[in-house]
Amino acid sequence: MSKKVAETDKSFNAGIKVDTTLRAERQSAVAPTGPIRVYTASNKVAIPGSLVQGGDDEAAERVKGNAYLISQLLGTDEFPDGVVHYGRDYANAFFNGNYLVFGEGDGAVFGDFTRALDIMAHEFGHALVSLGPGLIYSGESGALNEHLADVFGACVQQWVKQDQHDWRIGEEILVDGASAVRHMLHPGTAYDNDVLGRDPQPGHMDQYKKIRADNGGVHINSGIPNRAFALLCEKTGEPSWGRPLAMWRRAMEDLGPRSTFKQLALATWTHSGGLNPAVREAWAEVGISI
Repeated sequence: MSKKVAETDKSFNAGIKVDTTLRAERQSAVAPTGPIRVYTASNKVAIPGSLVQGGDDEAAERVKGNAYLISQLLGTDEFPDGVVHYGRDYANAFFNGNYLVFGEGDGAVFGDFTRALDIMAHEFGHALVSLGPGLIYSGESGALNEHLADVFGACVQQWVKQDQHDWRIGEEILVDGASAVRHMLHPGTAYDNDVLGRDPQPGHMDQYKKIRADNGGVHINSGIPNRAFALLCEKTGEPSWGRPLAMWRRAMEDLGPRSTFKQLALATWTHSGGLNPAVREAWAEVGISI
């Protein structure tokens, strides 16, 4: 998305370079040891910045509140520390192996990234992946990394809203009020406008994009397993945060750094229990047979 905006707003290019550098640091993630602490970078890029004291920083309070909600569903009180007010007009959020970092957005296309619970849960999902299978952030394994993070994001959001059919991710950070970052059930429909272009995510292996950009299409091809997960939930009527999430978390333990979509599909089948017919059907609908 940022690359598309950068075609007309060159200021986004600096942020894209930052994203690439900091995401690479996930491979050396450090396990968190306690409750989240939140720092402010004060619109600079030095991390972590100053520890936020008291409750006067709204962004910091949102991060703390979101961490509490995430911990309630996922059953953990150990979080990487958070950093808010990162950079100036920085339009992204990331986990760099030590910190969950949030920009304030540019105010024209993107708003404050702390406003989206699912975005924070997504970034925390990257921490879990880094400390678990350590999926290499490139090509199919990188798209799998993004998919698993999206699963955590969507499940937390749906659980809090008690809306098991909300498959849009990150709509709170898009200023236009109509777009989202991704749509898990219907990849390719999250946004379509003159600024962002059209959502390029495929929902089937027939449309898998072999490209060099975006670390081999990690944010694009993740739409394929995303749709499989969403289809499973829709077919069974199971809330995502129940048995499907538990299945995916167990399957994640069977993966390694270079795992593929097919290997995740097989792992979910192994841990599917009473949902096994629907698991096979969901993966088949995105072109992956198990």
